[in-house]
Amino acid sequence: MKRHNILLFGAGLIAGLSSTLGLGRSKSAHTTSLPIFYAGTWEYYDPERNRTHQLEITPDLKLSIDNHDITTTVELIDDHHLIYIDKFGYHITIQANEQRPVKLIDDADDQTYTITVPEQ
Repeated sequence: MKRHNILLFGAGLIAGLSSTLGLGRSKSAHTTSLPIFYAGTWEYYDPERNRTHQLEITPDLKLSIDNHDITTTVELIDDHHLIYIDKFGYHITIQANEQRPVKLIDDADDQTYTITVPEQ
């Protein structure tokens, strides 16, 4: 009986460690799908300039606005945030809901914009 308890404890310990260390299948599959979730062509309206801008995020997380590449580094990506740092050290944050990106927060301009799907 003692041997059986030790085996159960060992199996539970190994299972717990493997999930903690990210050795489970679901975590790696989910992480690789995040760039695809954010990828696409979006729009946002800038009321100060009275202009609609085109925002593009590629599957490899390159960022461009109005067809101009923005030099950035990805700081964080998760289910609800994609955070870039631009070459000046400002954050550009893309917030998402369960379906798609919905907000762009630009620290350089201290502005928050609503992201929409472009009209066809």
